[in-house]
Formats: sequence, structure tokens, C-alpha cells
Amino acid sequence: MADRRIDAEVCVVGAGYAGLTAARRLAQAGTSVVVLEARDRVGGRVWTRRSQSGAPLDMGGTFLSPHQERIHALAAEVGIGVYRTNIVGQTILASGGRSHRYDSTKTPRINPIALASFGQAAARLDAMAKKVPVDAPWDAAKAATWDARTAAGWLTRRNVPTRTARDLMEATLRALFACDLSEVSFLDVLHLIRSGGGLTNFMQIENGYQHFQIQGGAQGIALRVAEELGDSVVLDAPVHSITHTNDAVEVRGPGISVTARRVIVATPPALAGRIHHDPPLPADKALLLHQLPAGTEIKLVDVYDEPHWREDGLCGASVAIEDAFEVTLDTSPEDASTGVIALYSAGRKAQALARLSATDREQVALGILTKRFGPKLAKPVEMLQQNWAEQEWTRGCSMAHFGPGVLTSYGHEIRKPVGRIHWAGTETAGTSHGAIDGAVRSGERAASEVLIGVDATADLLATA
Repeated sequence: MADRRIDAEVCVVGAGYAGLTAARRLAQAGTSVVVLEARDRVGGRVWTRRSQSGAPLDMGGTFLSPHQERIHALAAEVGIGVYRTNIVGQTILASGGRSHRYDSTKTPRINPIALASFGQAAARLDAMAKKVPVDAPWDAAKAATWDARTAAGWLTRRNVPTRTARDLMEATLRALFACDLSEVSFLDVLHLIRSGGGLTNFMQIENGYQHFQIQGGAQGIALRVAEELGDSVVLDAPVHSITHTNDAVEVRGPGISVTARRVIVATPPALAGRIHHDPPLPADKALLLHQLPAGTEIKLVDVYDEPHWREDGLCGASVAIEDAFEVTLDTSPEDASTGVIALYSAGRKAQALARLSATDREQVALGILTKRFGPKLAKPVEMLQQNWAEQEWTRGCSMAHFGPGVLTSYGHEIRKPVGRIHWAGTETAGTSHGAIDGAVRSGERAASEVLIGVDATADLLATA
């Protein structure tokens, strides 16, 4: 069968929030655009499935912060609202075989020395993070020193004196990067904290990163944008190669070829690095893409006929750093017509769970839920699970991480256009780095670059 051939001013690779936002902004400016998506759906690392009763079940990105202006603006533009994550009731914190229930707006009742130690460490991280330029962490005065160190290397008795506090901090950072902290640059940690406005914002529901959920599911905004773009979005179309000529770019995949003036690559870095380029990418850009893996996160969603935990005075949020699934959150729909609770496992714990059968993972999850919330959670209506590292067109969640030395050596290439190629994706964002909002911001930036004519084509072809 002959290739399907398409001509457009801009070709966007990837129909996640970054790619769809870029395409929408370009289309609004009167630019012809085509979006090629390898999956059979849009949304990327944001995917909403449906329960048997029709309730939305977010298997990937779920939450929004009140301060993430660009995703809120996009939601308003396409007519989708948000609602507050439930915080009515107590939160559970389990440690050392004991569970503590506390008001989520107050301080948990644990060892005050450990609590003070954790608070001091968090304050130190925030203070250092404020010295990191949000769009250029490699330019920080101490960038070389911080980038030479790993996150695990910073978590010493000197920096976090008590064992309980170190365990809590290690679990907090592991949940953010979904990998062993020996793999993460300390500068990357500070950059992420800077991008989110402080470590506390990542940890709390109220006024933090888990404050809002999206009505009808987090994928809904992406679906609305794709609907607006219509036939410009082509699914089941993985991109294998990008070829530059003097005045155009040819983007090819199995059975499809797009000729465009420019291209925006809006896929996770691990996937972007697999695309063949002619002429080849500059060395620093290629080396960067090949050093940005994402972590392993398993999300398991349990569905009940109602949110039983609320009847028992619990909000559904819990943390137990000794368990395989360390964190739970209430992701029930706004009307609470269905009870939905999500369990999260990250890094080595998720890797260990991935080696179990699906049935065994479910049993682990049920054991954790009944231990924390009681026997009412022993029999869910249904259970769904997702390991993003196993997904061919994702390969890890929820974002790529920078190993030691990568940011200072190659970070300056993360957004820099290569000839007619522009780059988007939450990993390229400064503010809201790693979040849905970061993806939206990156798409808007890439679209702006195209519209104002940012170009480096002559330099690329001169070195070919």
C-alpha cells in the first residue's frame, strides 16, 4: 500500500497535552497543522478509563494545582470544569507498624524530633531551590556542585539527622521521580522543587499539587482539543524518521509521510531519542535525549459503590512508607456517586510489584487498603492497574529525570530548536516541570517559536 501523503505548514509529533496544545495554538493562528500520534488515543500520559458504572478512572496524570494557570486556562477555553479533591476527614500516616489519624490541615502526631528534622530538611531544600533559575538550572551559582551529587547522596544524617525523617524524605522524593534516588541529580531535585513553588506544594492536597481534579476525567480536555482539530489528528501513526531539506521537513512513519515547513516533537525524551534524523542531530542534543529515562510507577485504582472511607471519618489519603503501595488518594467523581481510591507505588517498589502477577498485585493492594481503612474496602466492584513503564509509547512516568552531570553538560539543549525541529513536552518546561501544566506551557512555547520564526536550519545543514 502506498504511503498516505500529507502537506501541512507544521507537523506535530505526539498528541499528549504538549502536542495538542501546540497544534491548537497554531491552528488558532491560521497555520495548517497535522498531529501524528503513535497510540490509538490522545492524551499521552493522561488516560481516563471508565468504570462499569461509567465513572471516570484516571490511570495517569490526575491532579491540578490552583497555581497552574495554563492548564486551567485551557480547561476553561474548551468548557471543562474542575473540582476539589476531597479532604473532608482524617488522613492516615503509618510508620513502624503503627497508624496515626490526623486532620489533613494539621500536623501529624508523630515523633516531634523527627517532624522537626523533616521540616528543617524541607526548608533547606526550598532555600537552595530558590537559587536555581527556573528556566536554566544549569546557570545556578552552585550548579556544578549540585549536579555532581545524587539525591541519595544528599540524604545523609548530616542533612536529615533522624532516621524517620530520612525515610519520609526519601519516600517523598522517590514518589516524585519514581526511581532510585541514586539515579537522580541533586540539581534536578532542586529544579523540580523550584518549578513547583516549594516542596510542600508537592506533598499537600489543599492548595498543593493534588488540590483539583478535572470533571469527567483528566483526559477530557485533550479529547476536546482533538475534537476541535478534527482530521488534523492522525492516530496509530508512530514516527520513525525526520529528514531536513533546505526548505522543508519530511516526517515519516509506517504508511504515512508528512511534508511540513517545521516540526514540533512532543513525545517523552526516551521516545524522541528513537527517531532517526537526517542529517543527524547535533551531538549534545542526541546525548541529552539518550540520557533522560523515566521512572517506574504503578497506579492501581479500586472502585466501590460509594466512598466508604468517608463514612468512617477518613478523607481517603494515606501514607505508609513501609508498604509496597505507599500512597493512596481519593479520586472519586465530584458527586461521590462512585467511590474511587487510587494506590501509588514508585521506583524499586514498583519494579518489585511489576514482577508479580496482576492478581497478586491486587491482593497486595487489598491487604493494604483493609489494613489502613478497614474491612469495607476488602471487596471492590472492580480494580484496574497501570504500569506506565510497560507502555511502548510512554516508557515510564511521570516524567524523565536527569542523572548526575546531565543538566550542566547538556541541559541547555532541552528546548533549543534544531534546524526546523522544535521541542515540547513537560520535561522541557521550567515552571510546572513534570506536570500537565508544564506540558501545556511547553506546547504554547513551541507554537510561539514556530509563529515568530525561530530557526537554526542553516547551522544544522552546514554541519551535515
